[in-house]
Amino acid sequence: MTLIGSGFKAALIGCGGMGRGHAAKAKSLGIELVGYCDEIEAKAAEALAEFGGSYATTDADRIMRDDSIDLIVIATHHDAHHPLALAAAEAGKHILLEKPMCVTRAQAVEVAEMVERVGVKLVINCKFRIAPTAQKARELLSQPRMSHGQLAMNDSGASGSTWVWHADDGGGLLISTAIHTIDLLTYLMDSEPDRIYAEGRIFGQNKGTAGYPDGLVGTILWKSGGLSTVISTDQGMNPFVSKWFHQMWDGERSAVFSSHMTRVDFGGCEIDHLDARKLPEEEIAKASMMVNLLEAIQTDGDTLCNARDGVRAVTICNALDEAARTGKPQNVPN
Repeated sequence: MTLIGSGFKAALIGCGGMGRGHAAKAKSLGIELVGYCDEIEAKAAEALAEFGGSYATTDADRIMRDDSIDLIVIATHHDAHHPLALAAAEAGKHILLEKPMCVTRAQAVEVAEMVERVGVKLVINCKFRIAPTAQKARELLSQPRMSHGQLAMNDSGASGSTWVWHADDGGGLLISTAIHTIDLLTYLMDSEPDRIYAEGRIFGQNKGTAGYPDGLVGTILWKSGGLSTVISTDQGMNPFVSKWFHQMWDGERSAVFSSHMTRVDFGGCEIDHLDARKLPEEEIAKASMMVNLLEAIQTDGDTLCNARDGVRAVTICNALDEAARTGKPQNVPN
């Protein structure tokens, strides 16, 4: 059987847990992994030993100069997404970029413009879009009026790994993790954001001094006229619905997502629920942003979460943060 990634060669930049997950997925799809890069040389070497390839390096430019490489997976701290994505696009490499696309809207716009100018394919790993539950909800509730999305997790600073809270490389919980919720709401509502309100609080004391809220409640008014509410917090996980919980309504039908987006329960629809864990294995395997990127390359199509989608999610996160800090509503730039 020919695998969808056969004939592609890739490199990984950022060889921590997230990067290794992408490397494992790449191998399962038949992609040949060539190079590994990490600022900690031992991590790159460990990834090379685990997944095979040609070299490990701390020099990202070596990856960019390697003409054998078709696509690059970027799974670094957030501050490095901007320069690495620009360099990869300029080098003509297709890109799988971990969320968030960048830390600021200005950076994200710069990457989007570069990607569009040179014509490479880019996908942001906002993976909830491609979940079978989200796809089915988009099919059944085509004109939603309202939605709710929340991230509620345990204390992200309890382990002592607090880089997410640093202004230099993390950007706070909202853009680091709750951006999955923001992007999913954007996808489900199928609209551009218009105006944003938010209130935030800092409850924890072990997360740095950048002032990012670890508890935020926000409202998004969409240009379609729809409304969404957002909760982002690390003040404890809800065991009944999981770390992620989302709902949407269209006036007649409803959808409620739970169990880490693997289950959706419907009201007023021809089916009452979908449990993605019970789908055939081949269908589950296709629900991958890496598969989506490969298909876009092969068909010269678009990815499910492209550069402009990435800009939109970062823009909303930035506006929510600013609204929470200032107490003032934020008009979202086009």
